[in-house]
Amino acid sequence: MKARQLARGSACGALLLGALVLYGGQVPAEEPPADEDAFLVALADLGVRADQLGYAPRAHWQRYPHPATTPYVLPFFSDLLARPQDTYEFVRTLGNAVEDGLSLDALRAAPDAKDRREALFRLAVLLGTERRIGGFRGYSANLDAEVADVDPLVAAVALVRERAGAPLVRPMAFGGAYADGADQPRAALSGRLAAVPEALRVPLARLLLDLCDARRWIDLGLRHVDPETRRAVFATLGGLSEETPDGLGYDAVLDDVAGAVDEYSLHYGAVKAMQALHDARRALAAAVTDEIAAFDVRESTPWGDIWLRSGTDAEVSAEAPPFCYVQVGVQSGATNVPLGTTTAERPLSVALLVEHGDLDGSVGGRVPHGGLGSGVLGCGAVYAAKAREGTTARVERWGLGAALFGMGAFVAEEGATAYDAKSMAQGAAFFGSGLLLDAAGDDSYHLVEGDGQGFGGPGGVGVLADRQGNDHYRSEPRVEIAGRGDYHSDGKIAVSNAQGVGSGRRGDGSDGHSWAGGLGALLDVDGDDVYEAGNFSQGLGYWYGTGVLWDGGGDDRFESVYFTQGSGAHFAIGALVDEGGNDVHKLLETSGAGLGFGWDVVNAFLIDRGTGNDHYEAAKISLGVAEVRSNAFFLDEGGDDTYVVNAKGKLLGDVDERPTYATPHRTAPFAFHIGQIGLFLDLGGTDRYLERAGDGEPTPSEKAGDGRTWNLRPQSGPGAFNVALGRDLDGATSRWLTGAWPPR
Repeated sequence: MKARQLARGSACGALLLGALVLYGGQVPAEEPPADEDAFLVALADLGVRADQLGYAPRAHWQRYPHPATTPYVLPFFSDLLARPQDTYEFVRTLGNAVEDGLSLDALRAAPDAKDRREALFRLAVLLGTERRIGGFRGYSANLDAEVADVDPLVAAVALVRERAGAPLVRPMAFGGAYADGADQPRAALSGRLAAVPEALRVPLARLLLDLCDARRWIDLGLRHVDPETRRAVFATLGGLSEETPDGLGYDAVLDDVAGAVDEYSLHYGAVKAMQALHDARRALAAAVTDEIAAFDVRESTPWGDIWLRSGTDAEVSAEAPPFCYVQVGVQSGATNVPLGTTTAERPLSVALLVEHGDLDGSVGGRVPHGGLGSGVLGCGAVYAAKAREGTTARVERWGLGAALFGMGAFVAEEGATAYDAKSMAQGAAFFGSGLLLDAAGDDSYHLVEGDGQGFGGPGGVGVLADRQGNDHYRSEPRVEIAGRGDYHSDGKIAVSNAQGVGSGRRGDGSDGHSWAGGLGALLDVDGDDVYEAGNFSQGLGYWYGTGVLWDGGGDDRFESVYFTQGSGAHFAIGALVDEGGNDVHKLLETSGAGLGFGWDVVNAFLIDRGTGNDHYEAAKISLGVAEVRSNAFFLDEGGDDTYVVNAKGKLLGDVDERPTYATPHRTAPFAFHIGQIGLFLDLGGTDRYLERAGDGEPTPSEKAGDGRTWNLRPQSGPGAFNVALGRDLDGATSRWLTGAWPPR
């Protein structure tokens, strides 16, 4: 029997339900014609239109935390929640920005008369401001410093001192004659800077002048935040990330500052600082030669030190973050300095490293919060052009691209680097933008506790973007090392909040102060990569948060446990998108709530594109399963795939049933009015569906199989739709994906 599955509405659903009974819970799935969209056909068989998917809440729905009463909802969120089909385009365009802008060619191409080639500025806008606050469209950072014709570096340092409130002033002579030497501060400054090679002075002068421009805008952005309040913000850093998700603590100062910050001025200054580093990197590359002599110049200012030096084999140490640190030449010794780190008194700190060895932003643990690209109430940025082999970049917390009310960025061009941190690092932010951008190299990223590798807390955007290389991402899942045991795994697995997680503050069970989650994104373009994490990870949204993990291709391995790999909980969006390759997706331990799973008004996606031969393993509520009124989609575009699942439970396209779906709740009826779909589609290849019972070897499924349809639940009865479908087709396509976005 080959039941045509192109009919529309409940009649087709009734026929297929009968066929499911006749064939013991399974029916052959006839291929749709080549001009049909397998996704739309599946919706039609369920009696649902594409425009019915998604959620547009009503303000009169009781017990629904409406976005109008939930502060810090990001601009895109409501539209994306209402149109889940747009999620792939949303994720793909993030990946495209990294593919185009983070390549070595894009970063190193010299500007010309027609194109300033402001690649880093554009990345900062596309990843760090556009989806968070809007306002910028990536035209230019508008840097236009006028470098002095005579003694340009002396003039630039003098301007920094003047802007910082410590101008070069000669002491009073009180009627006597001015003598040479110390009472001629400009001449003395010129003497101190004489060690800097002539060829470097103009690029360094331009960098300092551009940073003055950036600092002016950052100060404007923070003009309503007084010093005492700034110190109070820094005092929240220790426990902020752990207390936030379930509303265990309320830091009122963050609400106060969120209403006081001029976001546009603050971020304008931040993107200027980012591009100033990029311009200086290219200018210095053209000026530096092998004959550059060693020098070490350190000029103190109220904004922090201006520290200019050439590379050596010796270690470099300091506990206070410099205003501007530039190291040219080869530096093989360790740099133990909290580079690119803001403080309550100094809202701008940048560093440019031409070639470097180990970096320790925590200075041996003496700087517990910040280091190597930490922008708290300002902008902290590090540009590292080349890492020597085996280099480690280490911080404790709030570093390696972390932000709170500002922008923190760590940008690396090439070289294998081991990034190491405890938490709130490697692309993490609250109320700001945290960016870790790595262009090339086989890198490893390690978090001991979590909250990073693309983590967007309330009002924040956290992005870890890696353009090229075979990379290893790990957020420690073992609770005996990471702590933070999660009850979803009997306290044995840690809450990671890592590898593409957007998470808000759920205050509905505590003090009522709910904050919408931000955008967390892990974007890896090329390479064979490994992803390891515990719970709440790998494309996970929580409480108005959006979490995405996008892998552009390669043979990858994804291992995690629960609420993971394209999932979400409580009014959120989660997506894992892999563009190709032979991939392995395994859920371990309690092994569930993943691979396209939604719980409580969530749009959840796992999308695997191309014709790779993939392997999936899960025990329960996974692979296109929706519960508590959600939309969950699993879509594998092609290849000879293997699915290993438990013999019982909701898997491979399914939904739950609750009384409030068919009968309105007496006081909170919103679950009656919003639909739910659990959809599993495998569109090509010769696939295997295996089931395991207990500890025995998996055996072929009696229900799911190659070329079959199962779990068919079309729309019926009162209330909004509650539908499910699992289907395997050979050679079908989904124009929802392929029409505008061909595979990479």
